[in-house]
Formats: sequence, structure tokens, C-alpha cells
Amino acid sequence: MGFVELLKERSRVFHEYAREAFARGHYDLSVFNAEQALQLRLKALHLRMVGYVPRLHSVRELLGVIVKILEGLGRSDLAEKLSSFVETHRDSLRMLEEAYIASRYTPKTYEHDEAERALATLEEAMSLIDEVERLVFS
Repeated sequence: MGFVELLKERSRVFHEYAREAFARGHYDLSVFNAEQALQLRLKALHLRMVGYVPRLHSVRELLGVIVKILEGLGRSDLAEKLSSFVETHRDSLRMLEEAYIASRYTPKTYEHDEAERALATLEEAMSLIDEVERLVFS
């Protein structure tokens, strides 16, 4: 298994854990795992596109870098879709980043509605990333 596939598999497992934690009412862990799933999936896409994993943890920064790569590849259509996603889901993406940091340094907790929104954002992001990957590498 190559590194791209390993990152995608880890992302898939974190995604599964996020859903399981949500179902069990562990909303803090659900949001954290959703962030990890998205971060790793974005890093896998970045690696596949340019050959290295960026040393970033912010999903919004990772999305921004991928937008720039897509623009450089002449895929302004896909860059615009990702930019629009970021704009539409800015608060949810910020919450995911907060969960990454809060899990280590603060006693932040999340409620049902927040975790539900995080999972919905993750689901939409994953579909969009799959679409980008399919269209860029087909």
C-alpha cells in the first residue's frame, strides 16, 4: 500500500469512528474524528497532486492550498467549487479546526447539533474531494 492509499485508509477509519462516536453520544470525539478524517483525506489528495504532504493541520489552509494547485492546473471550475464549499461551510470548518486544538489544550465540549453539523460538512467535503480526484486524475 502506497502512502496516498494509507492516508486515505486512515481517513476512512477516522470517518467511521466519527459516525460511531456520534451514534454513541460521544459528540466531542465525533467532531475530533471528523476533523482527522478530513485533514488526512486532504493530505492524501495533496500528496497525489504534487508529490508531498504539506506540514499544515488547518483544514481551511489545506483547502486553500489545493484551490491554488487546481488553479495552477487550469482547473478553475474545481477550484471555484472548493472555494465555494469553504465559504459556505466556514463556521463548520472552523469548528473542526477548533476540535483538533481543543482536544489537546482546552476543555471544549460539543453538543449533538454541532457534531451533526460537523459530520454533514465532512460528508459533503469527502464527496467533493472524491469528485476533484476523479476529474483531475481521469
